[in-house]
Amino acid sequence: MSKGYLLGTVSVDRLALRPKDQYIELDIDLLRGERVVDLGLQERGAWLESGRKIQWDRLCVTAGSDVRRLEDFGDALYLRELRDAERLKALIDRREPLDIVGAGFIGCEVAAAARQRGCAVRVHEALTQPLLRVLGAELGGYLGEVHRRHGVDVRLNVESPPAAQGIRLVGVGSAPRTELAERAGLEVDRGIVVDELGRTSAPGVFAAGDVTRFFHPLLETRIRVEHFQTSQRQGFAVGRAMAGAAEPYHEVPWFWSDQYDLNLQYVGAGLPWDQTVTRGELGRPPFTQFYLDAGRLVAAAGINDHHTVARARRAMQARKELTVDQLADPRFDLRMAGR
Repeated sequence: MSKGYLLGTVSVDRLALRPKDQYIELDIDLLRGERVVDLGLQERGAWLESGRKIQWDRLCVTAGSDVRRLEDFGDALYLRELRDAERLKALIDRREPLDIVGAGFIGCEVAAAARQRGCAVRVHEALTQPLLRVLGAELGGYLGEVHRRHGVDVRLNVESPPAAQGIRLVGVGSAPRTELAERAGLEVDRGIVVDELGRTSAPGVFAAGDVTRFFHPLLETRIRVEHFQTSQRQGFAVGRAMAGAAEPYHEVPWFWSDQYDLNLQYVGAGLPWDQTVTRGELGRPPFTQFYLDAGRLVAAAGINDHHTVARARRAMQARKELTVDQLADPRFDLRMAGR
């Protein structure tokens, strides 16, 4: 919704995960407009706001996440639901000026779409560079300059943005919807805590998607990823585990971001790093920046360099060891790692 839909290149019909008829074909009872108020762990029956009780043998919480809201921005627009995207698209179609608070992926993608549609755009970021926590100062600084070249007024180190000159959009991250889990007494720590199969601290209760912090056996730590691809793939694995196929989710997270004529692809989970290595010339696509922690490759981010990112992902998935020289050398095929 922050990419092609705002530009008019993706229709609203393509935004749904599945058509409604497919739930019927799969013999799934889909209850829409029904709010769950109690998971009912003791009696194995979830209570709905209407007073209806639904018995369950196994339960999966997939409550997702919500936008982080700023108290002093009561009239601001957020981008989470389809109705938000529809309102934002209408404003962009009218070439309304736009003030964006937050230079994360949502903020940067909306800024790019709005500029391409002819809107005046200002971006206010509290950190020293866009996307600093995920991409670091070098790559984040490069993306900031890309936006400036396209006419975005990028303002950094802004703790309190001034009054908006146009419509104000806030994009400062998301927060997992853990209220139901907390009331039920499930273990929660910046997300519902689950193992590699999606099992919570309660027997028979699972959780999946960006509401969870799940243990990743390959990365050997718990992670919470806010991107669609990981939520979907981890959800597949949890569904299979609920059906008795105990195969841990172990794919290395991957996502992409389109901004102007740049395609950024990232593999990893935003884990800490102590060294970066660049393949190619940073600032002259195609190029990729690798992130290492104690010599171990933990992430890669490529600009118009999807082949390199895909091969880095396969190397990480196979736990291949790569030297700094191999990562930096465009002539070295990452598929040859460890051979």
